[in-house]
Amino acid sequence: MNENETSEYQTDDDFRDPIARVAREDFGIPYLFPWQRLVIANILDAIAWSKANGNEIGADSTHPEEDDYLRGRQIVLLPTGAGKSLCFQLPALTLERATLVVFPLLALQADQRRRLAERGIEAAFFRGSQTMEEREAQFARLEGRDGKPPAKIIIANPEILDPAGTVIERIEKVGIDHLAIDEAHCVAEWGDTFRPAYLKLGEVIARLKPTAVTAFTATASPPVLARVAEALFGGAAHVVRGESDRPNIAYSVYRCRAKDPALIREVARRKRPLVVFCATRGGTERAARLLREAFDDEAIRFYHAGLLKEEKIEVETWFHAHDGAILCATCAWGLGIDKKNVRTVIHRDPPGSAEAYAQESGRAGRDGEAAEAVLLWSADDARRARERGKTPRDFAMSEFAESGNCRRLTLLEALGDPKADKGAVEQIACSGCDVCAGSAKDEELDAKIAIDFVRMNRGAFKKSEVEARLYAAATRHAIKAKAAREWKRSDMAAMVESLVADGSLREIETGPWKGRLTLPKRGIPP
Repeated sequence: MNENETSEYQTDDDFRDPIARVAREDFGIPYLFPWQRLVIANILDAIAWSKANGNEIGADSTHPEEDDYLRGRQIVLLPTGAGKSLCFQLPALTLERATLVVFPLLALQADQRRRLAERGIEAAFFRGSQTMEEREAQFARLEGRDGKPPAKIIIANPEILDPAGTVIERIEKVGIDHLAIDEAHCVAEWGDTFRPAYLKLGEVIARLKPTAVTAFTATASPPVLARVAEALFGGAAHVVRGESDRPNIAYSVYRCRAKDPALIREVARRKRPLVVFCATRGGTERAARLLREAFDDEAIRFYHAGLLKEEKIEVETWFHAHDGAILCATCAWGLGIDKKNVRTVIHRDPPGSAEAYAQESGRAGRDGEAAEAVLLWSADDARRARERGKTPRDFAMSEFAESGNCRRLTLLEALGDPKADKGAVEQIACSGCDVCAGSAKDEELDAKIAIDFVRMNRGAFKKSEVEARLYAAATRHAIKAKAAREWKRSDMAAMVESLVADGSLREIETGPWKGRLTLPKRGIPP
């Protein structure tokens, strides 16, 4: 279609609303949500203001006439699956200069590049470990020396944008209108620890002088927001907040002493596709092996940052195409990778913050259909939280697991959602959690069975005998129910040992019953 022809779908409004036209024609999207409209409008208004007035206003300015510019320094909180990518993709195709998008992980960079290529949009792509030939090809793509127009979108990670590096120098020469930072909570969560390049993004902004800067995240509590605003904008930022709640996700906590049997139990009763989040790379491999053995099922694999690039791609492709699969993963999979029909997310190990939990549990139900998020919580988890806890943010997951309050409201409160405030005019109504459903248990069920057994048989059995009888009972139950065998003898031994160690059970020290188990003496708390 040439510039004088009109598509049967094109209307006069398309000329007044080019974003709607791009959404429909380039992305096949007939409708944008109000929050997407607002974010895009802030970007375009900031750029229009800059063209009219010059980009000379600091982020701390407060003059009313500069509001359009200041709204271009925005932090955008939108729930997982709300279409954040469109907020920078759509304006990018209408802007005069390029849009630079910063992602935390190579997997996200590659996923974004692939999705754009499917739409016929060839982005410039910069990452570490590129060969000289690969890097030069991307410079040609950036500058339009490859026989095509210069790239409208540039994809990079924080480290490749080192202020002293060649990549940022070449990007500076072509100029950018908009800088978008995806998963911006990483600035606060990683910048002060193992990814210092995140804290240099403020220097990147100062050097490239983009007219608009947008930091996107699905999850950020007030302290994290403040840290992001400080690192990127010198402390002042315009915040656009969508609904943090994911009403299609039902939250529950399974309190246990032994994690492996609990994981098998929860996987057996939940819908697939299913993701199990573990804290470590080795943990993902062990969990996948455990579940494959328990269910005699090869449709269970693991994913973590230690895999080779080819291995990651192969696992991602496999999981995206498989509706009966289970993926055991670290947070390396959780950030922004999109499989819409995940029905269940189980956290074998709790993450360190409410933001991380909301982000990872939000991998479930991105298609809007009912989904479940299950947290396994043990006495060891509670102890570790107490040991490392210094601020209320450090105790967010303990509150979620142990407070006895609505899980949804507790999570949203930790994220700073205004509707979670007790004094809010419009409050969040729980659409599904085990507390509100009346099915939540405030004790470790496996530990309770062991303690009850000892209570009924005080002084009758030694540790090894208690372990053997409990293991035999668990095995008989699995056989009768024709279910996966949850317990190994070693799991039972570790649990009983743990109960003795923390005083929930006691070995008799003297007399004819020496070495046998009983309950703690009165007045001695378990």
